[in-house]
Amino acid sequence: MGNATVEVSGAQAARWAAELRAALAEAVGPAGSVSPVQVQRSAEMVIAVIGLVFSGVEVAKTITEWWGARRRDGAAVTVLLPDGTRIELTEGSQARLEIAMRQDDTGPR
Repeated sequence: MGNATVEVSGAQAARWAAELRAALAEAVGPAGSVSPVQVQRSAEMVIAVIGLVFSGVEVAKTITEWWGARRRDGAAVTVLLPDGTRIELTEGSQARLEIAMRQDDTGPR
């Protein structure tokens, strides 16, 4: 099992993160887990954080497809892995995210 933290930022970060959390809960199935959304606010930005435990890379597809549908509205997504890898989603980043999540899922524990 791998794990990651997903950060959603933008004007509607809390609402968007709730949508993404629902999609991730479906993608990870009964073997994984998705934490409740935690909202962090600063004077400049709102970031909604989702903790994720997963098996396989299907969640990478779920995250990038969700982001692809919301990015024109200003949604930004960053995925943080335990090894310090930080992936800010951009056009074409699904493959990089899948590779990183696959390595985290199969890496030493």
